[in-house]
Amino acid sequence: EVVELVTVYLEGALSPEQRASIERHLAACGGCSAYLEQIRMTIALTGRLTQEDLPAAFRDQLVTAFRSWSAGRQN
Repeated sequence: EVVELVTVYLEGALSPEQRASIERHLAACGGCSAYLEQIRMTIALTGRLTQEDLPAAFRDQLVTAFRSWSAGRQN
């Protein structure tokens, strides 16, 4: 449940009851606490990124790699 609600939790959009329930779980579950911290760090790091134009050839390589990865997950 924490994984499903982590974004809403970080946005502060849970009801007080849901928030308390999540916080109780986080206090007892090291795995979910670590997951939440990883998400926080990811958000912080991506917020520091600047937008840059990718060379067309590199963009094409990324799209091809993503499509291959995505197709492999569906099989």
